[in-house]
Amino acid sequence: MSFIIFDTEYTSWQGCQQNGWRGNRKKEIVQIAALKISDTLDVLEQFNVLCKPTINPVLSDYFTNLTHITNEMINKNGKSFSQAYKEFENFVGTNICYSHAWGADFLNESDGAVIKENLYLYGLQPNKNITYRNIAPVFAQLYEKNHIVVQSQSSGQIVSVLGIKQKLDNLGLDTHNAFYDVYSILEGLKYFYPESLRFLKNK
Repeated sequence: MSFIIFDTEYTSWQGCQQNGWRGNRKKEIVQIAALKISDTLDVLEQFNVLCKPTINPVLSDYFTNLTHITNEMINKNGKSFSQAYKEFENFVGTNICYSHAWGADFLNESDGAVIKENLYLYGLQPNKNITYRNIAPVFAQLYEKNHIVVQSQSSGQIVSVLGIKQKLDNLGLDTHNAFYDVYSILEGLKYFYPESLRFLKNK
């Protein structure tokens, strides 16, 4: 058994989370990060790609302050979403993809819905039907069973909730960077291992 943990970062502006991405402000993906994980929670492969948005090609200060991804970084290393998605499809293979959306159920596609939205925005057709699932309910169950009170969390906050943030110090990143966030999910699964995999398989 192997599976994928993935996360995205997409264009955003102050207040857009509350007010919606109105008008010409779209959720254009700027980063896709993913880990291919074995059934012993070892990292088999990792994936981290920056994308160049085209509808709003200049990143907002709000987005850069949140993610620490700059215009210079995407201008230098960013790929088209089309190319990035092809590479992501190849990376995923036939594996199920898990992302994190607190408060939503297991069948919620979470960041998978954002990827589908970008396919629509750019007029692209996927080459395969990827299965997207939400891993947040697994953590909610684990917290409840282990008497850990959590009202809400983002994927990158998992390591802070569990008091193991230092495990990610070597990344030199922080929450709201997709590469950091996927490793935060992984460390959370490791913290509760093997119980976490039993919960995941029973979903």
